[in-house]
Amino acid sequence: MRDAFAFGSFRLYPGIRVLHKDGVEVPLGSRAFDILTALVEGNGRVLTHRELTTLAWPGLIVEDSNVRVQVANIRRALACDQHKTRYIASVAGRGYCFVAAVVRIEATEPSTPAVPEASSVAAVLHPLRTDQTPQALPSLPMPLKSAVGREDCVTELSQVVLDRRLVTVVGAAGAGKTTLAVLVAHDLLGAFDGAIHFVDLSALECGEMVAEAVAAAVGYHASGADILPGLLEVLSTTRTLIVLDNCEHLIAAVAALCLQIVDGTGSVSFLNTSREAFRVNDEFIYLLRPLASPPNTGRLTAKQALVWPAVQLFMERAREGGARNDLRDEDAPTVAALCRRLDGNPHAIGLVASRVGTYGVQGVADLLANQFALHWQGRRDACPRQQTVETMIDWSHNLLVERDRQVLYRLSVFWGVFTLDAAVAVAADREIDAIQVGEAVSDLVDKSLVAIARVSGALQFRLFETTRAYAASRLARFEKRNEYARRHALYYAGQLRRLKEARVASSIASSEQSGPLDVGNLRAAIDWAFSEQGALPLAVEISCLAAPLFLERGLLMECKRCCERALRLLPEAFRTTKTELELLESAAVTYYSAGDYDGEMTPVVERGLELSRQMGDVRSMFHFLAGLHLAMMANGRFQESRVVSERYASAAATHGGPCEAIIARWMEGSSWHFSGHQAAADESYSAGAGLLAGRPLRPLQYFETKEQVVASLGQARVKWIRGMPLQALQLATSAIAESRRNPDSFYLCATLCFPILLSNGLLDRAQDLIHELESVAVDYKVAVRRQVIFFLNGLLMLQRGHHQVAADQLQQCLALLPPPKMSVVRTDALQALAQAQRECGEGAEALASIEEAIELAEITSGNFNFPDLLRTKAEVILSLPPIEKQQIEDLLSRALASAREQSALSWELRVALLISRVRAGEGKSREAREQLEAVYSRFTEGFETSELKISAEVLRAMG
Repeated sequence: MRDAFAFGSFRLYPGIRVLHKDGVEVPLGSRAFDILTALVEGNGRVLTHRELTTLAWPGLIVEDSNVRVQVANIRRALACDQHKTRYIASVAGRGYCFVAAVVRIEATEPSTPAVPEASSVAAVLHPLRTDQTPQALPSLPMPLKSAVGREDCVTELSQVVLDRRLVTVVGAAGAGKTTLAVLVAHDLLGAFDGAIHFVDLSALECGEMVAEAVAAAVGYHASGADILPGLLEVLSTTRTLIVLDNCEHLIAAVAALCLQIVDGTGSVSFLNTSREAFRVNDEFIYLLRPLASPPNTGRLTAKQALVWPAVQLFMERAREGGARNDLRDEDAPTVAALCRRLDGNPHAIGLVASRVGTYGVQGVADLLANQFALHWQGRRDACPRQQTVETMIDWSHNLLVERDRQVLYRLSVFWGVFTLDAAVAVAADREIDAIQVGEAVSDLVDKSLVAIARVSGALQFRLFETTRAYAASRLARFEKRNEYARRHALYYAGQLRRLKEARVASSIASSEQSGPLDVGNLRAAIDWAFSEQGALPLAVEISCLAAPLFLERGLLMECKRCCERALRLLPEAFRTTKTELELLESAAVTYYSAGDYDGEMTPVVERGLELSRQMGDVRSMFHFLAGLHLAMMANGRFQESRVVSERYASAAATHGGPCEAIIARWMEGSSWHFSGHQAAADESYSAGAGLLAGRPLRPLQYFETKEQVVASLGQARVKWIRGMPLQALQLATSAIAESRRNPDSFYLCATLCFPILLSNGLLDRAQDLIHELESVAVDYKVAVRRQVIFFLNGLLMLQRGHHQVAADQLQQCLALLPPPKMSVVRTDALQALAQAQRECGEGAEALASIEEAIELAEITSGNFNFPDLLRTKAEVILSLPPIEKQQIEDLLSRALASAREQSALSWELRVALLISRVRAGEGKSREAREQLEAVYSRFTEGFETSELKISAEVLRAMG
């Protein structure tokens, strides 16, 4: 045994790794103990950071900050600050040395250190504040009540996560990677202001789902098919820590996503757990070592054995498993040997120790020695799970009583969290009743084979991924294996049915009602039902019921896969039924939400219309017609949208009620507006408002709600174009305020009503609206649409006279906006770009931009601003030498005629202003004044707006 040392009131025993103060053991982590021993034995010699690193982390490359953390732990343990006693000095640029007087003493055995109670260990490891309880954190699992031997790991890993943005905890199965990650996450709640999200990847089977899982964890609901750009926008707003658990089976996809998020944001850090390092740039690999076990050095007493973390954990788990006796001297060598054989693996130690109460220490040792051989390193070409985990679970599984084994097998059909009711529904039968299933689940939790999670305040369970894989392989050996998968699918089908009934009864569709329905289990139920061993009718039913839930949670790709597979494999018995109709509706909503307005959406909507007519389902027919109308407008097919609105109005007159009559007016007005018939649009909107007055609307379906939004902003734009800027502003402000409840609608309203704010001179309010849109990720968990922000910034900069900045912003908008989608925005952006380019002296470029805008308006029949486009082209040509007067005259004549035909007084005023300028330049001041005055005199409001003020000044200047 090595010599012992005395300094102050402390006694250091390196041989048995004990530090005492006044006869009482001082808790100290293993690495901190190694560093303290080296400093004390150094007898005042300065030890460099490299020497201490090599000593405490042999074979590893770690940051100097790790040494600083451990030295801080030592100083805290020695109470240096409290007693003003100096033991360790920092030597700038070199390292540390021990400066207190040290006396070498005889290494007699100290008194047995007391093993701390579980509650005190928990308090030391994780002193959670009352406002940071796990119950308040539904996405973050509860930490274990203790993590013996990992105290220093929590401290140093917490510091590493603060210093580095991509950290991977790597270790063998059962090493406690998830436990450590959860403890560190709770430890860092204050540093990240609670913005910590835990994502269990074990239920995912393909890399495409990783981004969706991360998005769901942070609460981001994608508004398009490409998740990543929006996810980056959401994550860029807040300093965030994302814990990705069980990465090894999707390591390439996870590594790629982590790099994209780290590169694309400046505020997101990752703490990952995996059995394999990512091996990418800037990754910090934290190797989780086994718990330290006593060396095989001969005689070992109980008090000496209990110094070692592996033995402490063994006895703690043994007591939890029913063992009543403390560790005896005669059992200490056996326990030490068990811990060594188990390589200090916390999971394996817990499993073996949990049976000590039944078999005794020696009985467990005999069982392990006689029946099992642990092969931690398997063939490299074998599945990673088979190299280590299967062997570990194999012997631990044989320590279970038969009842618990059977329940464990049956629980393997769950992917993700599940309730006790779900476990009973799947696992209970004549052999094992409901009460026994509950007891078995409790036993499996105690044995660390089943974990506890708290989701939305409800206690739930989940199998560790490796345990689930092992149990599933065992279940596959039984003839009744499909029976439990069938029960699992039936259980979730029943849950979905009850959810649908509750929503119908309350007329509410909210993901809050979905409660504990786990997406992983829904996916597993659907996949099994579609398999050869499954039941296709059940698969179709679950798909139909689950699709709306996927939509509410923003899982567009999940919903798309669900609906497409069900429709492709739809049995004949389900054709021309309510089930097919509902699948078509969910698919149509998915395509529209993802921005696929034409290619995939149109045939689905057409089939839905055909089917709804055959079935006489008026509700679905109206819904599909509204969806088709929106798709036509989104793709710039405004003439066709008018035809659809006429079909809707005809059906509403025959089969509809008051609500359908109102929606028909909305659709009709929007088609009239965007195709350039403002008086007709105004009349339709007014008719709809008259029908709505004093009449409550029934709950609107998805596409009907969107029609209401488009109509509200369309009405504001019609008033603006027709020369009523104050009424337009009032309607626009109301529409924007109302749309804030839905981020998709908010973007649409802000985009199409923005010019109204500018025309009323509200530039500061317009700037505030842009800021609000940029921060919408924080408020609504929806990504900022960058093309919209570029578009609005371009319009605002143009209005403020910053023409080059405006041109740059508008060009970025157009680069992100391929035609024909959002043709209204594209047309406006091209027009504004032409104006900015003209002001910058780029006449040829300006002419190309405005001609593209005019061509797009003609192709789409989106003539709502056609007179203004012609006016802008005339202005551009005026700036290009030589001036072609006849071409300008023709353009202005066409523009004026088009404005009058549309009843677009605002466009007419803009054209008249340019005509008066041209006429005045030709010496025809009287003609110029009369023409402008004839238009100006027809305005009844908005005389403080910029264009009317300019018109008044021009008229005064011309006498």
